[in-house]
Amino acid sequence: MKSNALLAQAPFSRIKSRLLTISTALVVFWVFLVLWGERRTFEQSVSQCLWQQWESWPAYARPHHVLLVADPQLVDPHTYPGRPWPLSSLTVLYTDLYLRRSYRLLQENLRPDATLFLGDLFDGGREWGTTESQSPEKRYRKYGTRFWLKEYVRFSKIFLRSWYKGSSVSTGEPTGRRLLASLPGNHDLGFAAGIQMPVKERFDAYFGPLNRVDIIGNHSFVHLDTVSLSAMDQVDPKTGSSGQGDGSAAATASSHIWKPVEEFLESAKSVRAKAIQHTCETRFDWRSSIPHTFDPEVRRARDNFPQEHTPNPQTLVTSSQFPTIVLSHVPLYRSGEANCGPMRERGSAIPLQAGYQYQNVLTPLVSHDIVKHLTAEEITMIYSGDDHDYCEIDHNEFTGRIKEITVKSMSWAMGIRKPGVQLVSLWNPVDVSKAMSDDPNLSTPRDTVQNHMCLLPDQLSIFIRYLQVLGLTLFVLLAAAIRYNPSAALAAAQHEKDEPLLPTTQSLHSHESRSNSSCVQNGGTSHLSTRKQSSYGYGQIPASSRTSSPSKPPYIDHARNAVPLEHEDVGSDDWGMPREIMAKIRRRRNQPPPTRLLYLRREMWRTAWPVLVFYIWLLWNE
Repeated sequence: MKSNALLAQAPFSRIKSRLLTISTALVVFWVFLVLWGERRTFEQSVSQCLWQQWESWPAYARPHHVLLVADPQLVDPHTYPGRPWPLSSLTVLYTDLYLRRSYRLLQENLRPDATLFLGDLFDGGREWGTTESQSPEKRYRKYGTRFWLKEYVRFSKIFLRSWYKGSSVSTGEPTGRRLLASLPGNHDLGFAAGIQMPVKERFDAYFGPLNRVDIIGNHSFVHLDTVSLSAMDQVDPKTGSSGQGDGSAAATASSHIWKPVEEFLESAKSVRAKAIQHTCETRFDWRSSIPHTFDPEVRRARDNFPQEHTPNPQTLVTSSQFPTIVLSHVPLYRSGEANCGPMRERGSAIPLQAGYQYQNVLTPLVSHDIVKHLTAEEITMIYSGDDHDYCEIDHNEFTGRIKEITVKSMSWAMGIRKPGVQLVSLWNPVDVSKAMSDDPNLSTPRDTVQNHMCLLPDQLSIFIRYLQVLGLTLFVLLAAAIRYNPSAALAAAQHEKDEPLLPTTQSLHSHESRSNSSCVQNGGTSHLSTRKQSSYGYGQIPASSRTSSPSKPPYIDHARNAVPLEHEDVGSDDWGMPREIMAKIRRRRNQPPPTRLLYLRREMWRTAWPVLVFYIWLLWNE
């Protein structure tokens, strides 16, 4: 029994000595660090944004959940034009990875009923030419429709694949979850007079109507193409003055850009009323009582009358019971000193600036035009993007002190350390009888919206932590190399070379003899004499029987004589292993110990390759 235990202990001790090294400890430490940086920190960030952790509705409420995503701005050649390869490729890789990982966790853990984008889906979308247009900048003219389509597919892989997973309906939206990305930004189309119509038409064809009204969670969401509307009153970057309305020469020249948005605003009330009526009829099973008041003969005559001449009784619908929420890429006008609140990273206010294809805020004229057409009393929230940082203000110049939130960018490459998204919880139990009436005294409910800024991980700090641990790793390995003594390693190697590669029965017997001798000295009965009589080597025979047998076939001697001299000493402890393998092992054991420099290189490699394999595996299985 003891012999078997020693036989099993011998290889185990070798494996144990190899595992209990500095490089192994560093590998384990790096594995936990990479798991934290690539998985755990993202999961913790999203887990702190769960709806039930910040909502404060009554227990019986069934709120509607909306996820607002602003300025993903997929990194492309337009983002960092002077960044060399491979840094440019790594930037694209890690920004896409960050967006994909964060968005997937948000969809899987929060399961929003609606996901709305606030523009700037691409960074250089306005620069990629069409069959009828090309970029104003010469360096981007080589990028055309084919490149834009690749960017469109890239956007779809990041944001659509995760959204499609899971159920298409939810408790807050039984008719189906929604994803709307039709709101354009200045990086998608350009800004004001700089917009090229073929570029605008392409975006509209792939992402849907740029101006629209959607009833979401019993609220009227109005999407406005404010980058096009700004052509009505654009700020001159050189003078800082605006065009002073649609009567200016600049506004007249670009009327084909802003006129469709203005026409939509003028008809927004009727469009919103139709959407509300459709919602009441389909979701709340409301039926107008007017057609039922007709006599049966009158109804038959009405049904047979040509549709274009059919009298259409005016259904009285009020939009006050469905609060209006405005979505705009560019924030509405405010003074340059308007404080954005404590959750902003860069400064305290949005600077009033304008330049090539951008303007930080809308002009006062455009801002008032929007609020006038949509009725200030019915607007409860405005959400915007473009600035990349968070800003929350109350517009005191409008009735009802309309609140506007400028949503953080979701990308870590947009000049902020902590990206984020905006979570919106809606709960508006509508009284259909009030909604389908013409009572002018009805007021719009103001407490139907709750907001929460969901911060995402600081990717730059994760990279900094990796660099810090990398420096610590190099320091530890360098200290180990300095402490390494080649002379002591040579002595240890010589001792190991003198020992048999595998334990023999001679060594096992000597160990047992020492154990039995101690037993005899303690008064125990020993069978040492019996053990000595059977103490021949493993596989050996008594000396009296070591003469060659006359019946031994001659080919055995021939085979023994054919063994090369370099293998002649292999066999006493090889335990039947192939001679070629034993020869390689012995040559390795006979090699001199490495120098300090070789020792450092060896330990660095032993530390690096398992960590790199694990890291690449994590990225591959995203």
